[in-house]
Amino acid sequence: MINLRRFTKFTLAGLTALSLLGGCSVTPKVALQPVSVENASDAKAWELKGKLLIRTNGDKVSANLFWLNTPDNAELRLTSMLGTTVLLLTQNRDGATLEVDGKRYSDLSPQRLLDGLSGFTLPIDALPFWITGQPMAGDEVEFDTLNRPKTIISADGEWTINISSWQTQSGAPVPRMLELTHASAVIKLQTNEWQALANATGSKGAR
Repeated sequence: MINLRRFTKFTLAGLTALSLLGGCSVTPKVALQPVSVENASDAKAWELKGKLLIRTNGDKVSANLFWLNTPDNAELRLTSMLGTTVLLLTQNRDGATLEVDGKRYSDLSPQRLLDGLSGFTLPIDALPFWITGQPMAGDEVEFDTLNRPKTIISADGEWTINISSWQTQSGAPVPRMLELTHASAVIKLQTNEWQALANATGSKGAR
């Protein structure tokens, strides 16, 4: 098992302060271009830049976050202030690879890789929806006065997602600040930039 406490010590050694990660991106097999959408659900692909804080069992991990999410592949990267990668999770149709603490782990399931890292189940399939303000099927939802999700409780009852502020990015309303709470962890996420993407041919289509 990958130990979060060991990962925390490794991460905090290079994280004395935070700044937004800039210019960190991957080159997907299909060329993508920025597009505007009315809703986050209209984006076939997107990239997100922000900051992440995880608290669990007395440990605390802070990092810059970059996430590229497309139908065929994904990359989630955590970096230090200086841009040093401290965690890299990549996924394609053949499986997933996790690089952390100088080691590489592979599995057909990215979920199993994250479970081994954290010691708790962080639903990787649900996260792209939650962080863009979209409930999953079966989730319990409380809406704000503008009919945007304010609180989302996962279908299994293990996670509560509180969205405290919203912003407009790529023409769509997306959460700016949110907190995910689990019995053994609290995750705070600040989205500084969310960009909807589409194939460079110009096709936007809904996801």
